[in-house]
Amino acid sequence: MENRYRTNLKKVFLTDQELVNLNDRIAQSSCKNFSAYARKVLLNPNMTFLTIDTSNYDDLVFELKRIGNNLNQIARTVNQTHLLTSSDRELLVQGIGQLIKEVESDFNLKCQQLREFYGRH
Repeated sequence: MENRYRTNLKKVFLTDQELVNLNDRIAQSSCKNFSAYARKVLLNPNMTFLTIDTSNYDDLVFELKRIGNNLNQIARTVNQTHLLTSSDRELLVQGIGQLIKEVESDFNLKCQQLREFYGRH
């Protein structure tokens, strides 16, 4: 050990399932052991980290809750007074549908980025 080239040790704690997953990845790689695999993965200069900013999602959820609240109030008023025409109702349905499509699109884009990122390793 005194002639060892690499003298610094790093430790990591894993659950049983994480260890199984890690051993599977090592077996699928061209690395001979954990140390070689860890160096290859951790010290790879092309290694990138995907960061998804979810701070806007809290604001989005808050706004969606407010919209839901407003819709409930509108529905109650319309049911009581019968003042909403079918064309008005159709415009509301279209607007809500467009909002849902935009949220789903953004969510699917983020999911795809995660799949691509984790699929590289």
